[in-house]
Amino acid sequence: MSNGVTHQPNRKSEDNHKKKNEISIWVKYESEALFIFCVVGIYIFYLYYGKAQEQLNAISYGEEKKKFGFTGFLLFSQCVFNVLSAWIVSLIVGGKKDSTPFLKYGFVSTLLVISTYLSNHSIRYISYPSQVLAKSCKPVPVLIMGVLFFKRKYNLLKYFIVVIVCIGIAIFMYPRRSKSNITNEGYDHITGYILLFSSLMMDGIMGPFQDKMVRTYRPSATHMMLNTNIWNCMLFAIITFLTGEFKPAFDFIFQYPEVIPTILVFCITSAIGQQFIFLTTNKLGSLNCSTITTTRKFFSILASIFWFGHKINSQQWFAIGLVFFGLGLDVVQSYASKPKIN
Repeated sequence: MSNGVTHQPNRKSEDNHKKKNEISIWVKYESEALFIFCVVGIYIFYLYYGKAQEQLNAISYGEEKKKFGFTGFLLFSQCVFNVLSAWIVSLIVGGKKDSTPFLKYGFVSTLLVISTYLSNHSIRYISYPSQVLAKSCKPVPVLIMGVLFFKRKYNLLKYFIVVIVCIGIAIFMYPRRSKSNITNEGYDHITGYILLFSSLMMDGIMGPFQDKMVRTYRPSATHMMLNTNIWNCMLFAIITFLTGEFKPAFDFIFQYPEVIPTILVFCITSAIGQQFIFLTTNKLGSLNCSTITTTRKFFSILASIFWFGHKINSQQWFAIGLVFFGLGLDVVQSYASKPKIN
């Protein structure tokens, strides 16, 4: 009897230890599976989003070779799909009521709408790979705005990263006498880069305000997506009305209905891709999301070159490598400075 009594607690402790190991292994594999799921989702939907975006700005329709080119209408349509997607997910997920004042979303959304409009409009002047490369350089405006307006201090490595990225962009933009120079594709690529620079400045201002709003009110990812897109939808409707794009856009669609599938792909991939972005940020953290989106942009450039036959010379390949080397350093630095949790 005594042997049975003394050995029973040991068996229980061994069973408990075994169960804990099984749970930790399951959690680990579950986290890895979620990471892979998010990577695949972001890559697939945003690669096809980029393809549709470039098609709508590059492909000519009909004998008259007309291009769609209605940026405001296109982004308004995208936001309608984003609102519907976020609303459906909010109904399914539920959760506590968002305490963030609706007007707070309005300011952030205004900056986001300006940034998105300028960024999408720039594709009418430059190639899609040029746009993606330039938009990948968000650390630059974040640092500039942080130093000038928010009195933030950064370490030397951060400045080094920004210098590398700026040199890469300058090399990429530097005109070379070559038929394979991608910057010659746009009829006014300087205008395109000015639009992109202005877009990046809006991103630099928006980031700190968005971070402050999240820290203060702690809204869920779904609520943020829904309320931000409601504002985006209203603002893009105003822009589309003021630019007079509604009627000509519908006239174009009725005249060339073959553009409809591309518009639908653009809107649907945006809505689903945004869900993956918010899911990644909410479940895996902003650093993992930053890593995935940074590498995704590199593959977007490669996909665009493959799909649309853009020509890039050796100088520009070097510039692309330099930019993503700098962005990679930024991601590594962010991981290194992240507090370790035991």
